[in-house]
Amino acid sequence: MSVALFLVYDTGGSQTVITVPYTIAPSELEATMQQAAIDLYSPGRGGRGTNDMTIRVRTIVHPEPNVSQPLFLGEVRRSLSQKEDDKMAIEIFPRQSCSPAKISSTKSVATVCCLNAK
Repeated sequence: MSVALFLVYDTGGSQTVITVPYTIAPSELEATMQQAAIDLYSPGRGGRGTNDMTIRVRTIVHPEPNVSQPLFLGEVRRSLSQKEDDKMAIEIFPRQSCSPAKISSTKSVATVCCLNAK
């Protein structure tokens, strides 16, 4: 069963970011990612040079008081050219903990919080 999600970023084209609760279960995460791929599909989306849409899924963690950091949980890649996409790819990332000690001045928080994302 999917859970409520919130759209954080949407180019109107091939890139979107949604957020989900940190407490989401793996089975709920996958169902929510599938639902987001269905809900966010539109034949009017322009891919700007690509035929695929990427939906990144994140949550917010609080490694210490007054500190909030994004934690990327996964991503969905789906076709922009067909409504029913049987080749939709869902990737769920291993959960990484974010700690300020891991953040360097040359890396973004998103990269540090999910080192396996790309």
